[in-house]
Amino acid sequence: MRRTPLAGLAALTVCSALLSGCLMPELLVPYADPSPTAAVPVAQVDAPQPVVQTQQAMAQPQQAMAQPVFGFPNVTKPLFGGGAGNFMPAEEVQCRQQLKRLGVSFRDIPRIRDSESCGIDYPVEVRSLGRTIALKPAAKLNCAMAVEAALWAQRDLAPAARTRYLSGIAEVRQMSSYSCRKIAGSRSMSEHSKGNALDIGAIKLKNGRLISVHRPGPFAFRERSFLRKVRGEACGRFGTVLGPGYNRAHADHFHLDLKQRRSVACH
Repeated sequence: MRRTPLAGLAALTVCSALLSGCLMPELLVPYADPSPTAAVPVAQVDAPQPVVQTQQAMAQPQQAMAQPVFGFPNVTKPLFGGGAGNFMPAEEVQCRQQLKRLGVSFRDIPRIRDSESCGIDYPVEVRSLGRTIALKPAAKLNCAMAVEAALWAQRDLAPAARTRYLSGIAEVRQMSSYSCRKIAGSRSMSEHSKGNALDIGAIKLKNGRLISVHRPGPFAFRERSFLRKVRGEACGRFGTVLGPGYNRAHADHFHLDLKQRRSVACH
């Protein structure tokens, strides 16, 4: 049978139509995009309102960062009674952290103000000069004086006791800490009136021996050596060191204070 060109063209057209009918349903199936952005209409993205909200949201973290951030060492500590501006300076906070590192047992007490010349703005009540060195009775001091007294007890007093008595320090007995008074025979206020002084009357060792601060007898060689040693080392830490032999007022104790001087008063 002979095929004409017209019949071939018709057959080709029918096949093309059938092929298109098979493929078109695949091409017209919509793609389900799982991303959330595909469901957002284009009109919402171009609208100005969401853009303004986005700018505001970006500005909020910047405003939060612009506010002052308080942290060590600028952190302040609330004092007793609260109230606006009633905070402890950063140096006082740091001083208390040093007391904790030294193992000193203490507590903050309310501000002391007995007169224009007597008082402590940020006093501490100290019950020990180290983890194993009690201070009896508890002393009211400013924090700087408490730190220096602890350093003296731990680094000078304790080693001297171990060397000479083969014993540690059990307790330090103090005779005076904060006291609103003048220097004996003077019109000047004592460093005690600022909590800047401590009077040491006796030292008790862990072996039970009690060493009183006084002028030892002529044959008390070990005691004389011990007291002379710790008194001399105190002169490297404090502004004033007075004791037996200086005058009658200091015949039975060491007076230690942190008064600022051109040279240490070590007597």
